[in-house]
Amino acid sequence: MDLSPYINQLREDLTSAASAGDEQTRQTAAVLSSAIEPAARLAIMNALSDLAAEVTTHLDGPVVDIRLDGRDVQVVVSGATAGASEEAEE
Repeated sequence: MDLSPYINQLREDLTSAASAGDEQTRQTAAVLSSAIEPAARLAIMNALSDLAAEVTTHLDGPVVDIRLDGRDVQVVVSGATAGASEEAEE
């Protein structure tokens, strides 16, 4: 999952909010929008990780994990096929 669209949306929202201010406010927003990317990525990944843990607690067997692939996030479900094949054999 590419997080870039979400980060870009945050940047656009910050720029839009700052457009109501003066030039100093717009310049500050521009600097902050560049600096916010690492923190925003971490916050989104933490939220996804919490979501995966919560979903896993509601599943009977499969485990949902969030893994990093460079700057992207991968959602991995493990144990799902084993449970399905065991049910099919019974």
